[in-house]
Amino acid sequence: MNKLAFIIDDSAVNIAVARLLLRRLGWTVEDFASAIPMLARLAEVQPAFMLLDISMPDLGGEEACRMIRANPAWSGVRIIAYTAHAMEVERQRYLAGGFDAVITKPVTIGALKDVVGHAPNE
Repeated sequence: MNKLAFIIDDSAVNIAVARLLLRRLGWTVEDFASAIPMLARLAEVQPAFMLLDISMPDLGGEEACRMIRANPAWSGVRIIAYTAHAMEVERQRYLAGGFDAVITKPVTIGALKDVVGHAPNE
């Protein structure tokens, strides 16, 4: 079973917190400070899901999500917006744009359990 999760965020602190919490839930984590290397890695391995930051300097999460959704080979990857932009109009835009769910920062273990749950047992 796929226990791999990607975290994509330009903030080292946000990555560290999400990594710690996901590992507590049993997930194996790969993290990226940018969407560009994540897309290259996605061509090699597909995670069960990814936490994708919306606001990044090189390639924003919304554009990265569009690129992933445009590739049929990546259709099984759950994409979760990982953002501080949590107004309802923004949440609706992310969901309409191809994201499967939205988690707001600062992330909590409860929010992660609700959206991704524990990693599957082997």
